[in-house]
Amino acid sequence: MPRALQPSRALLSLLLVGSATGTLMGSGFQLREQSPSAQGNAFAGISAGGTDIGSMFFNVATLTRFEGNQAVLGFSSIQPSARLESGQASRATLLGATPVSGSAGGDAGRSAILPVAYALWSASPDLKLGLSVNSPFGLGSEYEANWIGRYHAVKSQIKVVEIAPNVAWRLDSHWSVGAALVARYVDAELTNAVDFGAVGAALHVPGSVPGAQDGTAKVTGHQWKYGYKLGVLFEPTQQVRLGAAYHSRLDFALQGEVRYEGVPTALKAAFPDGGSSPRANQPATASLGIAWEAAPGLTLQAEAAQTFWNCFQDIRIEFASGQSTSVTEEKWKNTWFKALGTTWKPNATWTFRAGLAKDQAATSDSYRTPRIPDADRTWISGGLGYAFNRALGLDLSYSHILVKDSTLNLKAGSPGTPDFFRGNVSGTYRNRIQVLALQARYSF
Repeated sequence: MPRALQPSRALLSLLLVGSATGTLMGSGFQLREQSPSAQGNAFAGISAGGTDIGSMFFNVATLTRFEGNQAVLGFSSIQPSARLESGQASRATLLGATPVSGSAGGDAGRSAILPVAYALWSASPDLKLGLSVNSPFGLGSEYEANWIGRYHAVKSQIKVVEIAPNVAWRLDSHWSVGAALVARYVDAELTNAVDFGAVGAALHVPGSVPGAQDGTAKVTGHQWKYGYKLGVLFEPTQQVRLGAAYHSRLDFALQGEVRYEGVPTALKAAFPDGGSSPRANQPATASLGIAWEAAPGLTLQAEAAQTFWNCFQDIRIEFASGQSTSVTEEKWKNTWFKALGTTWKPNATWTFRAGLAKDQAATSDSYRTPRIPDADRTWISGGLGYAFNRALGLDLSYSHILVKDSTLNLKAGSPGTPDFFRGNVSGTYRNRIQVLALQARYSF
């Protein structure tokens, strides 16, 4: 990253501390909670512009709807729960098919705070410059150390910070276009238990017993990558707006290391600490939004967004020591987010919002993993805004997200397959999510 664009180490640390790592927030590990005001509409119509400059994250071109200068600071408090019920686990048939003892894992969901920050400077009535700081993706799940699926996952944490300068230009009274340069930083930590007893037994190491010599593996990594956003806004009348946007895909090969604990002496040469490169892709997205002022003060909104998760087929970790590449198959598919919402502004002081959305899961029952137990979601959202005066306002939103019960059914397979030493694990996930969001907006 060019030195002029690098945030200070202290600033980056602060942003990462605040980055969300919540489980099951959106399609895959996408975090849709990027505008506390628009959350009240379940993000319906946000690609056509919301009530403040937070819409720039979704569609840069919407900045031309705002005059003067504006700043928005906000956060979302995300409270997820993910519990595995009726869980069972066993080793591969060639390793004796013995049961894996342990707990059900407890609640793997981890509460998180997701901050957002936006700024707008009107260079002219038709040229708008913006800056956004977000966390568009994130993952956080952690099970009890002795749970039955520990060979697949214990802790999964991915923190993402995105910094994007934005520019939007009004071409005429109907059309606006916009673009943003995206600088995205990823910091990841993945841990799991390792059944060194099973590995030793497969290698015919004397005294090796599956389940009797557990150790741990911890992989960390980080990387900067660059992408872009494009947007267009069409306003055929003063009452109707249509917006479309595209966010580019980013592929990450993180630079990091692997550390093992509890490795038996006979296996130390096969499991050395050293450099590693976790590889995972973050998808492109495309969205279309519409907003219609059906009556004075009453706006109806709709949104359709596709996330191109077919780029995410596995979590792949390569090792500098020459160890075999670690692969966790995901086999994700593209997903749709669809939302309907309404905004009612009875006067200059109050704004009321409501919305309903459907969010598809990216995974399937055959490939769902404990690291990312994705499932279909239904958003039920409401919110309100209060303007103290023309310059200062507050917005509060709440979403209750109903998550469909989902099946975990991973098979150990034969030697050479990714889950051979991890074993079989099955059960049913019961999930729920609540999100409370607050922001302050100031115009000057």
